[in-house]
Amino acid sequence: MPEDSSKRRQAKEFFVLDQFTLGDIRKWLSLRDEILRMHWAFYGHLAYRRSKIVDKLKAALLEAAEKDHRFERYQRVVLYRYSREPLAVEGSLIDPGGRFNIGDIDPRNYPFFPALYVAEDKETAIQEALCVAKEVDDPTSDLDFAMARRESIVVVSISGRLESVINLNNASRLSSFVELIKGFDLPKEVLRTSMKYKIPLEVVRTVDGLVKALLNPNWREWPMQFDVPATPQIFGQLVVDAGIEGIVYPSTHNKKSCLAVYPQNFRDTESYVELDDRPPHQVRFRRLDASTWRDVACAEVPAVSIEELRTLFPRSAIRELIAKIRSLRLVKHLFGTRSDN
Repeated sequence: MPEDSSKRRQAKEFFVLDQFTLGDIRKWLSLRDEILRMHWAFYGHLAYRRSKIVDKLKAALLEAAEKDHRFERYQRVVLYRYSREPLAVEGSLIDPGGRFNIGDIDPRNYPFFPALYVAEDKETAIQEALCVAKEVDDPTSDLDFAMARRESIVVVSISGRLESVINLNNASRLSSFVELIKGFDLPKEVLRTSMKYKIPLEVVRTVDGLVKALLNPNWREWPMQFDVPATPQIFGQLVVDAGIEGIVYPSTHNKKSCLAVYPQNFRDTESYVELDDRPPHQVRFRRLDASTWRDVACAEVPAVSIEELRTLFPRSAIRELIAKIRSLRLVKHLFGTRSDN
């Protein structure tokens, strides 16, 4: 029986998705290394400039801090496997950390520190906790994306009092802080590379610029792609070093209030956070304060495998997304196509 001619044609058809030479690969690798060096030089230069005035920066933050911040029935989302100790903060240390705390990026160069994150209501808390893997151009609403995630979670109600916080909803109080950093310059080589590849690098000059940098929805790009802390993580480190107990900020999903709490600064204070409702008998710690924060922070939680962590916090997926964006820009530059960004 003769073979169907359409099947023969289908068997011979193929599509060229991409083609490049060994020289192209070498050029791309060289470009990648040049861009990485630019980002590391950018971070290192600003870190050095901050180190020269660190005492003044901390003093400015203490001046900007609001006193006696109280919150009632805020919501905290934890993965089900950690529900035995909902006030424990180990999860915030998973690479790359949270918006306002440094995780396990590179402990030799960037000491990690924890934070406990809560939000004004359940909807906001769920979006803050579960939208970490959402791609920038995904048209799905943040809440729908978060609710589609299949991980088991527990939501607990928390109230508390903090003796001092930085409140980004009242950012004008940070004007003295901005005055100290707005004069930071950039090395000429960094500026040349930035202009060459059309990759914007900005130094904070205004209070509005600071708030924009701290609430950048793509803050994970720096620790994921370049293995250095992001701007809000650096700011969080300065706040912690100043002895301040938290940062109040609007959610990037719906502008409702969120709070990053630093329990390591509870020592010698009357600050506390506590569960509002009676917990299961397995929960050992209902309150986090000056006498318990260390025990809670070091509370034993169930072990989790590397594969499970990769599933729950898909660093590879985020790295892949950012790499695609960077590669697209580099290819456009190589072949003379003007970038839209």
